Amino acid sequence: MTPRYGTTSLRLCDARDESTALVIIDMQRAIDGWGEPSNPDLEANLAELLACWRGGNGHIVHVRHFSRSPGSRRRAGQPGAEFKDCVTPAQGERVLTKHMDSAFVDTDLEAWLRRHGVGHLVVAGVTTGHAVSTTVRHGACLGFSLSVVADACACFSLEDAAGRAWSGEALHRASLALLSGRYATIASTHEVVQYF
Repeated sequence: MTPRYGTTSLRLCDARDESTALVIIDMQRAIDGWGEPSNPDLEANLAELLACWRGGNGHIVHVRHFSRSPGSRRRAGQPGAEFKDCVTPAQGERVLTKHMDSAFVDTDLEAWLRRHGVGHLVVAGVTTGHAVSTTVRHGACLGFSLSVVADACACFSLEDAAGRAWSGEALHRASLALLSGRYATIASTHEVVQYF
């Protein structure tokens, strides 16, 4: 059964609203080596969100992570650091480079958003439990209102320090549960684009 996520405000997810920005996090080619994402429709939903925003007045921010770790596939200049085809930035769309999980750390994102009158962020990308969650929490602490597009985010399975395996789906759902209400409104791609 497909989960349903309720939005609390039409305005907060409106691609026509110049005070809203779509923020797509870490959708780079390196993730192809991380296993199966928890959400098989991730790329299709991101493409749908981008098409919606490109037809509106809202801002678009593409966030990429350039690792400083030797050997990382996401180091600058490596093929894995490039954006995936489904989210290739168009001319004039903002590209932001970060080196930490939060897109606000050591970047000009906050200043850029405020300069453009953006008060609400619609966030998608990978992974729900890492860069997406950290950016959303940080943004909420800075006073932005946020929506997370649940089916345009994903996690990958991992093993914890005790050797217990966690599925990407379990991590994804837990991450959304921790963000819901306190930090962000949780929405689906359909709930976001149907208002456009």
